[in-house]
Amino acid sequence: MSLTSIFSVARTALNYQQAVIQTAGHNIANAETEGFSRQRVDAQAATPQRFPYGSIGTGVAIDDIRRARDVLLDQSYRREASGEGAATLRHELLGSVEQVLGEPSDDGLSAAMDAFWSSWSELANQPTSQAARSVVQQRARNVATQLNTMDARLTELRAQTATRLDNALTELNGLAQSVAELNGRIVSAEVGGQSANDLRDQRDLAIDRMSKLGETRVLPQRDGSVTVLLGNNTIVDGVHAQRVQLAADGGPTLRLALASAPAEPILSVGGAVQTLLDFQNGELAETQERMDAMANTLARAVNAVHQRGNDGTALAPYDAFFVDKASGTFQEGDPFAVPPVAGVVTARNIALAAPLERDASRIAATSSRLTSPAGNDVALAMAGLRSATAASLGGVVLETIDFTVVDRSVVPAGRKTTPPGSMADFFRTTASALAAQVKDAEGGAAVRRTLLEQADARRNSVSGVNVDEELTTLMRAQQAYAAAAKVITAADEMMQTLIGMI
Repeated sequence: MSLTSIFSVARTALNYQQAVIQTAGHNIANAETEGFSRQRVDAQAATPQRFPYGSIGTGVAIDDIRRARDVLLDQSYRREASGEGAATLRHELLGSVEQVLGEPSDDGLSAAMDAFWSSWSELANQPTSQAARSVVQQRARNVATQLNTMDARLTELRAQTATRLDNALTELNGLAQSVAELNGRIVSAEVGGQSANDLRDQRDLAIDRMSKLGETRVLPQRDGSVTVLLGNNTIVDGVHAQRVQLAADGGPTLRLALASAPAEPILSVGGAVQTLLDFQNGELAETQERMDAMANTLARAVNAVHQRGNDGTALAPYDAFFVDKASGTFQEGDPFAVPPVAGVVTARNIALAAPLERDASRIAATSSRLTSPAGNDVALAMAGLRSATAASLGGVVLETIDFTVVDRSVVPAGRKTTPPGSMADFFRTTASALAAQVKDAEGGAAVRRTLLEQADARRNSVSGVNVDEELTTLMRAQQAYAAAAKVITAADEMMQTLIGMI
């Protein structure tokens, strides 16, 4: 044992307290940095010197500087982040469809349809009135325009959703590549056994952001790297990252695939990406198809009655009322056919027939005008379509009002026919079902938001920087540093005394 060993002990104390002070300063400096984890200095007593009379300590040895991080809390946060991101986005997307339908409203499709049926009632009361026919013409034009506009807005929403999906995939792939690159840097930095804390924080932040886009699972590896699973698909393995893209199988339903196997769709990935995909394939497509079914059924029922009309020339069959505006014709057919069939009416192409658009007097009110100029059987039959389950004239059923829709409960999607019902009931059911979905999505988003906030609070209680706590640590280290300096002063005085004795 010598005086120099006292200097050595004091030196280790000074080094340790300097590290504590610098780490506390680093924590305080990054208190508001996103993704930063509080760090602490781990130390242990240095190996003591052994003498016949016992062991004497040689100071303190810094073991490592570690992050305050809990893997289980990270997993909980990422699980809730994925659920919250999906629920909030779904509420937003369904709300945008609800805005397109615009119900209940005084100027929506439901009001336009009511006005259209009412105009036929007015024509039935005044079957020879050209003014009443002009009102029918105007309100029929309004119904067609409403359906056209609604389809155009849904198509625009489809394009916007596709763009958002593309952006989400780009962001997801960029984050996966960042995690792979950080894996390489962390492995290189930790070769000597120390922890690359700030690099690990950057990697965890990138994975946190990925979790909002999809359900992520992280599998730590012995070399310090991590393997990241998106759903059940490995997208980061060491320094290699897989790109996620839309499947190239050519099917009408959008699906995801890995770039290494573009024709093989992968299973659900969850999060915002899966929500966008499901919305595009599900609720949005279904709403647009139901509007096509609405327009097609409206055209079939109205045309079936109107073509029995007579304008005084005894021509039969009479004009179709609603047609495909591109071809100017009407024909029976599948409104969901790809590519579209000319003459099959959908919400996108429905229009008032050109002869009726040019001349309102060609709108038929009766089927027997030559013998009964004031007849109104056609107008009455039209007015009755408001709540009827079949288009009929003179007791003869001309067209059953049933709606063929796409059945998305089966894979691949098929066709199914709903039970006969009125057009008002069909649209009301569509709007009310969507409203119920929006309400459920709102509640789900609120619950998920609360769970995410709780998970974030639990994680921050471990990893977050508490400035007051760091200041306390700083003062303690400052006092300990001063005490270590006193040890050096005492040792120096002892050395001077020894030299003076020589």
